[in-house]
Amino acid sequence: MRASLELQRLVAAALTADAHVQARGIPTFDGPPANARPPYLSIGGDTVTAQRWQGGGGTDHRFVVSLWDNRESLATAKEILSDVERAVLAMPPAGGGLRLIGLRLVRGSVRRTSRNWLLGQLEFRTLAVMEN
Repeated sequence: MRASLELQRLVAAALTADAHVQARGIPTFDGPPANARPPYLSIGGDTVTAQRWQGGGGTDHRFVVSLWDNRESLATAKEILSDVERAVLAMPPAGGGLRLIGLRLVRGSVRRTSRNWLLGQLEFRTLAVMEN
C-alpha cells in the first residue's frame, strides 16, 4: 500500500499546487470531514493490483477524483473537472520514491445525486513502480 499512499500524496500535491484549481477556491480532501460543505474535491477510492514482469514489478492503480458541488450548473462542474484532469495528467512522473508509467484518464462522469448535488468523477489509471 506504500505505492498507493505515495500516489495519493502526489495527486493531492498536484491539485493543491495547481493555480487553476486553487483559483476556484475549492478545497481538496482525501477523506472529507463530516462538516465539509460543497463544493469540494475528494481523492479516492483507489484500486491496486500487483503486477509482475521479468526483472521487476509494480502496481496497477485505478483512482478517482470526485467533485461534490451543490450548484446548479453542469457546465461549471465540467469546467472544474477539466482543470482537475489537466492538473493530474501534468503531475511529475516521479516523487516520493514512486515512478508513474502511462498515467491516463479512463473515464469521467457528472450526475445529480439524491441530495440534488452534482457528483463529478474522473477515474485515472497508471502503473507505479517503487524506486526504493
